[in-house]
Order: sequence, then structure tokens, then C-alpha cells
Amino acid sequence: MKRKYFAAGLLILAGLVSWAVAPIPELSRNGFAMNTLIRISAHTTDESIIDDAYSLLHELDHRLSMYNPSSDISRVNSLAGTHSVNVSPHTLEAVRDSLRLYEATNGVFNVLIGPVTRLWKINAAEKSVPSPESLNAAIALTDITNLELGDSSILLKTKGCVIDLGGMAKGYASGKIAALLKSKGVTSGLVDLGGNIYTIGTKPDGENWKIGVRDPLSPAGTPALAVSVNDCAVVTSGGYERFKVVDGKRYSHFFDPKTGESVMSDVLSATLVTPDGSLADGLATAFMISGVDKAAGMLAKISPMPGAIFIREGQDKQLEIIATENLKDSVIMARYPVKFINPHR
Repeated sequence: MKRKYFAAGLLILAGLVSWAVAPIPELSRNGFAMNTLIRISAHTTDESIIDDAYSLLHELDHRLSMYNPSSDISRVNSLAGTHSVNVSPHTLEAVRDSLRLYEATNGVFNVLIGPVTRLWKINAAEKSVPSPESLNAAIALTDITNLELGDSSILLKTKGCVIDLGGMAKGYASGKIAALLKSKGVTSGLVDLGGNIYTIGTKPDGENWKIGVRDPLSPAGTPALAVSVNDCAVVTSGGYERFKVVDGKRYSHFFDPKTGESVMSDVLSATLVTPDGSLADGLATAFMISGVDKAAGMLAKISPMPGAIFIREGQDKQLEIIATENLKDSVIMARYPVKFINPHR
């Protein structure tokens, strides 16, 4: 892998846009994992550091996928209702993080949503929706008490239960990769897992990273605003990337954990800013289901409180940006008026 020098410009992937200031001598490698395009960049001359980062990424992809039949998660799912399965420390930690998210979101984020996810087949060509009877049967399997964690094992108590880490796996992975790079002396870098971004330190010139948040109603890559950040995850969830249309009706890939129905809340996209990658990814997913008002109540109970940005369509069909007050100094370059809220009030 040759060293690459990137000129000033835009890096556009999925929900986020990141700006890099030239010249930045860095090692950067593109790839594909977790069903998305990847770029890992580090301000270093040591090729082995990027090798190690990708090795960790592929390990996590293998461990956490519900679609790879040999993964830890698939083995747990296949043996649901029989006995526990020994898993890697990363798998156990990721599932523990999912339980923390379940508590923080009052059950809106539910890692046992797998039976519902499989029914909807959002990514499949099949143009149908699940029947109420099948959804009722799937919802019965999402009771979180079916999930039991041991010191090095996971047990699903009921046959048919399915763990689905898709709502937080990339966030978990980005945080772990960032930690690995830091442990090897990297003080400036960027982990981009398909728009699920983790910034390491500042840019080499000492300036904050500027991460753009996509305008949901504009062509792909056009930012509605940007945030100026360092050493944290910036994760956006939106309904504009993954959905299916059946009989003229659009169905998102966000599901109400109580009914199993596809949800279209008042939120077009939700962006979380926090050093905790798992928390950022999981909350971004949950807030697409809950809407702004309930999300604010959830945020108020989390300490330290993550920053959050919501984009929604107002009554006049113009976009509205709502951001938490702890991002007042971070939000920049907004194309629309920004309303700042304090969830503690």
C-alpha cells in the first residue's frame, strides 16, 4: 500500500460527509466490510498499523454478523432454546452494550428484534409485507429476558429468538478500531464505516474535524450542516438509504419493538455525537423510531449526555434542524435555521 496524499475536498459516504484539509500525509485504505464501504486513515507512516486495523475490523465483522453462519452471533441464534454458546470477548461486550442501550431507550433499541428483521426482508427484492399474525409471533420472541449473559457465554432461552446487532455493530467496531489506532500511537485519523465515523484526535494541523450531516431531501452527499469535533463518534441514521416500497407505500428499516411494524416517525435523520461508538449508533437507530420528543427524554437520563441533531420536515415542508445545547459550539455551516434544546428542561 503506497502512502497517499489527499487534496482538500469531500469524502462522501452514506449519511455523513467529512472534509480533509490538504496536504495531509497519511496512510489511507479503502475496503468493504459489514456490508458497507470502509475507509480507515491514520497520520502515520507505519503500514502495519492499517493492517492491524483492518484485521480487527474483519474479525468483528465475522464475530457480530447474523448472516455469516459461522459467526458467534449466528451460532448463538442457531442454538436458541438449547444451550449457551462460548463467544469472544468482543461479542460479549457488544451484546452487553446492547443491553445498556435497551435500558437507556426504554426498550426502543432491542437487540432481539431479529425475528422481526427477518420477516420484513427490507434488503430483499421480495415486494410484500409481513402479516399481522406473523408479526405477533415474532414480537413474542423479542422479550429481552430471553437473553442471558455469562462470563464468556450467551444463552437465548427460547427457540426462535434471534440477536440482531445491525443497529449498533458499526458503532461498536468504529470505537474499537479507533482505540486500537490510538494504542499504537496514532494521534490523528479517521475511521469511516460507511458514514459511521469516528475521529481520532484533531487533524494534523490541530484543527477539529468537520463532519457534514447529509441533507435528507437533497442529492446524495449534500450536507445540511456540519459539526466541528475531535475524538468522538459521529453517527447518522436516516430512512433514505434502506427501505422498500410495496403497493406505493414506503417502509423503512426501523421497526417498533412493541408491534413489529415499520416506523416512519417525524425524524428524517438522527445524528449522535459522543465518544461512545456503540451508544452513538444505537441511539441514532432508536431515535428514528421514537421521534424528537421521546428522544429528548431519553437523552436527559444519560450521563454524560451525548450531543444529538434531528432533521425533520416542518409544516411548511421546509427542513428543521433541532440540536441539543451541548452542540452549540460545534454546529457549523447549517443550511437551515437551527433550534437548540435542553433535554433537562
